[in-house]
Amino acid sequence: MKFKSILAAIALGAAASSANATILSFDSLTGFMYGNGFPLAAGMNYDGSNLSYVEAGFQLTLHAPNAAPGSANLGTGTFEPQTFNWHDGLDNGLDTFVTLTRVGGGLFNLKSFDYLVDVSKVSADGKLLGAIQDAGSWTAALTGIAELRLSSGAFNQIDNIEVAEAANAVPLPGTLALMLGGLAAASLVRRRS
Repeated sequence: MKFKSILAAIALGAAASSANATILSFDSLTGFMYGNGFPLAAGMNYDGSNLSYVEAGFQLTLHAPNAAPGSANLGTGTFEPQTFNWHDGLDNGLDTFVTLTRVGGGLFNLKSFDYLVDVSKVSADGKLLGAIQDAGSWTAALTGIAELRLSSGAFNQIDNIEVAEAANAVPLPGTLALMLGGLAAASLVRRRS
C-alpha cells in the first residue's frame, strides 16, 4: 500500500467518525414545565427524583436528590422553549446536577454546547474540567467519554449539544504514530521478501 493510500484511508476514517455527529436541539420541548405534576414530553421519563429526556440516542438526566418527592422539574422560572432548562434550590432542591450519556451506555464524543447558567462545574467521567458562567459556548472537544456532568446554580440552560458516538473515534496521536510505524515496518518486510 502506498503512503498516499494510507493517508487517504486515515482521512476517510476521520471523515466517517465525524459523519455521525448529531446536534441535540430540544425542539420537542415546547411547554412551560415538565415534571412536578405537569405532563412529560415524548422521550421523557420521571422516576420521582430523576427526570430523563432522550433525543437521538442520547439521554440527559436531571438528578434532584434533595427535591421533595415527585417535585423535580424542568422549565420553571426563566424557561425558554426548545432548551434543556432547570433550576437548583426551591424548584429542585439543592445539589441538583445533569448528566449526558448515551442511551444504553457506551462512549461518545462531545464537540460543543451552548449555555446560559448562573455558574456550573463541568466534569467528564468524574474528572473536573472547569466551570462555565453567564452565556456562552463550550467548545473544548472531548473524545471517548461515558458521562458529561453539569452541576447546578440558581438557573441553568443548555442547548445545541453537538455529540457523536465514539465507536469510530479518530485514533489518538500516539496510536496513529504506532499504526504508521507498524505499516512502515510491514512494507519494509514485504520489500525484503
